Amino acid sequence: MRKFNGKSNLLISLLLILFTTLSGCVYSSTHIYLTWQNDPHTTITINTISPTREYPTEIRLKEADNLNSSETVIQLSPRDFSIVNPPRKITTYEITNLKPGQIYTFKFKTNKNKFTKEYKFKTIPNDGSPLRFVAGGDMGILPSAPKLLQQARKFNPLFVVIGGDIAYANGDPKNDWIWDIWFTNWCKLMVNDDGCLIPIIAGIGNHEVNDKDISSSPEERAPFYFNYFPQERRSYFVRQFNPFFALIVLDSNHIVPVSEQVEWLKTTLEANANYPYIICTYHVPLYPSHRPFDRTVSLEERNLWLPLFDSYKVSVCFENHDHTFKRTKILKGNQPSSEGTIYLGDGCFGVNPREIKNLDLGYLEKAESRRHFWLVEVDAEKLIAKAVDEEGHIFDEVNILPRLQPKKVT
Repeated sequence: MRKFNGKSNLLISLLLILFTTLSGCVYSSTHIYLTWQNDPHTTITINTISPTREYPTEIRLKEADNLNSSETVIQLSPRDFSIVNPPRKITTYEITNLKPGQIYTFKFKTNKNKFTKEYKFKTIPNDGSPLRFVAGGDMGILPSAPKLLQQARKFNPLFVVIGGDIAYANGDPKNDWIWDIWFTNWCKLMVNDDGCLIPIIAGIGNHEVNDKDISSSPEERAPFYFNYFPQERRSYFVRQFNPFFALIVLDSNHIVPVSEQVEWLKTTLEANANYPYIICTYHVPLYPSHRPFDRTVSLEERNLWLPLFDSYKVSVCFENHDHTFKRTKILKGNQPSSEGTIYLGDGCFGVNPREIKNLDLGYLEKAESRRHFWLVEVDAEKLIAKAVDEEGHIFDEVNILPRLQPKKVT
């Protein structure tokens, strides 16, 4: 078993070894969760991971609280995920042409002609009402991870952005039991007060990827990431949340080299330049709080991505990987500037915190060895990011003004 991040915990390690031994018999229920492949206002992707003996074959969908809404029956085509043991059945279905800001209910019919309980989801509104989401990375399955998830759901976020190193399974089929624990935590805890499942936007990190040769396909190198999180079948993409912001998810050299994303990033920034806010997230930080400033990937990102971040006035970047809390000064061209970008991180959404080492370099405004996530609230006047720890305490806050005024909603 590969080591988890941070200092080892003997008791937890023994429990995890025991779980590994029993993994063939503990996985007995279906994990049901949501992602997006397209517009979050009008689509949703419903995903399931099931044992092979009973799995969904139909979705029954309708609008909630609408007596005139008819039930839509959708046929599913389960596929085998056979590289793990025991094998899984995976279903992925994207529902389109939905109404923005609408709650829908759905249930499944299984291959044994049984019906599941009813679930809910809500599409993202685009009427100018405030939007709230949670961001963080480096989660894993230590006891602190579900504790933080429990705190996160109390804020009723519309979605959660995970900036890589999600379950710490290292892309290894033998570690499927780690994903089972991760999804058990997620599906149990990440439900809003109105009963809606909270969608996931999943970035990729180094612990999603195995040691296979770079010539192998992305699905071979990161089998869980690409099979469990349908998001355009690639590791970098953009989601627009009208009328306020575009969220750009990047791959910090895990599957796609930093250099190969430059032209796409430039085109994407240009296409979304009219949003009041542009938000980026990725795993390896441009401005690390624990690792050396001049490590290869961070240096390459600053050389190739930073000029674009500066040119297009990116509002905020959520960074991860270093297992700390950090907030940088507002930076442009590696220097403090009132017109630059603020970098928030550094990936401690459940893992053991690390030591802060780069305070003397001058770009950190605040940093601590502390588990946390970022609660982000966006409206027409401001973006507020609040750091929340595993006890639910808000211990840092930053207000970010819009790049430009949002267009009026008609």
